[in-house]
Order: sequence, then C-alpha cells, then structure tokens
Amino acid sequence: MDKPKEHVAKGKRAPKRDTRAHKIAPVRLWVRAKFVGFRRSRTTQNMNQALLQLEGVNDCKAAEYYLGKRVVYVYKGHSLKKNSKYRSIWGRITKCHGNNGVVRAHFATNMPCQAIGATIRVMLYPQHD
Repeated sequence: MDKPKEHVAKGKRAPKRDTRAHKIAPVRLWVRAKFVGFRRSRTTQNMNQALLQLEGVNDCKAAEYYLGKRVVYVYKGHSLKKNSKYRSIWGRITKCHGNNGVVRAHFATNMPCQAIGATIRVMLYPQHD
C-alpha cells in the first residue's frame, strides 16, 4: 500500500529530516598552547627561542612528555599564496623553562611579536615510548 502524500501549502517546503544523527565527533590530535613571549634576560631578548604555556600542564615533570613534539603556529594572511590565505610556521619543543609547565620551542623562522598571546598547536607526534 502506498503512503499518502503530505499536503504542503503552495510556496512552502516540507520540513527536512535530520541526517546528522549518530555521527562521531572528529578527534583533535593536538594540544593548545599559548605563546607567552620570547626567552629573555633583563637587557636582551632571544627571538629564536619562544616560550609556550601548554594547556593542562602545570609543572616541569608533566611537560617532559611534550619534549621533541612538533608545534605549529597557524595564522591568516591577506593575500592568496599556494591557493590559501592560511600560513604556518613549524617548530619543535626543546626544553622546560622554569617549574610552571612553560616550555621552550625553536621555530623554522622566528615568531612574529604580533603572535604573543596567540594559540599554538602542539602536535602529539612524534611519539616517544
């Protein structure tokens, strides 16, 4: 037996069915970090050594897991380059800095000072066992 067709007023559309049900949320393979500044002393500043505060890391012991991990700063430019407005600067976590979970990172090119306070992605690779 055929189903009776629903009456739809002229000019109105039938309600859409929800097709998003039971989809799995994407997995994020990186940890957030804040770029807090450059390694510095009272008089000089080392632009090639960035300091990062990792989310959920509060001591040097916990930060040791992230040593050697790759980090990336993703930002948006004004013009298209390589068919994208997004650009990135890659680096690597090298050492702990102090006792509060801050780490040092070296980037391929020095970080711009406009990035202070920005979010940096800490990739969970390479994996060290």
